[in-house]
Amino acid sequence: KSEGNAIWLDREKTSPYEMYQFFINSEDSKVIDYLKYLTFLSKEEIEALEESNKNEPHLRKAHKALAKEVITFIHGADAYEEAVSISEKLFSGDIKSMTYEQVKQCFNGVPSIDVTEDEQILNVLVKAGAASSNREARQFVKGGSILVNGEKVTDEKFVVSKDNAFGGKVTVIRRGKKKYFVINHI
Repeated sequence: KSEGNAIWLDREKTSPYEMYQFFINSEDSKVIDYLKYLTFLSKEEIEALEESNKNEPHLRKAHKALAKEVITFIHGADAYEEAVSISEKLFSGDIKSMTYEQVKQCFNGVPSIDVTEDEQILNVLVKAGAASSNREARQFVKGGSILVNGEKVTDEKFVVSKDNAFGGKVTVIRRGKKKYFVINHI
C-alpha cells in the first residue's frame, strides 16, 4: 500500500511489534480472511479460530494466532516473543523494564522532540506538545498525570536528563493513560 497504515516485511519499515499490533487490532470481520491468505494453518484450525472469534471475541484467539503465524514466518520466533513482551510491558505500564531497542520499536511514530541538554520537566512538556503552557504543564505534574520512563513525576523542578534515558538516548513521557511523547537526547 502507498497509503498510511501499510505494513512492510522489512523490519526497518515495520518492526515486529508494529506488525503484532496491526494484526492484534485487525477488524474482527477481516481476521479470518487474513488467516486464510497469510498463514499455513489447516482449514480445521482456521474454522476453530473462526468459531472462537464468534463465541469469545474478547479472547482474540484468531488475532493472536494470526500475529504469531505471520511474524514467526517472516521474522522468526524470537521476534514474535519480543513483540509480545513489548506489548505486555507497555500495556501493564512497566516500560521502565524495557530496553532501548524495545523502546525504539514500541514508540516509533510517537510525537517526539530532540533536546541537546538537560531540561526541566515543564519546559519539556511544552516543547513536546504534551502541554500548551507552563501553567498547564505544572497542573499535569502536580496532578500526578506525568510519568517519565514509567515513574510518576510530581516535582515541577524534575530534570529530564540523558543520564536517566533509555540507552542514554531516549526518554519516554506519558501524560494521562495513553498520550506518549519521546524525547531524543542528541
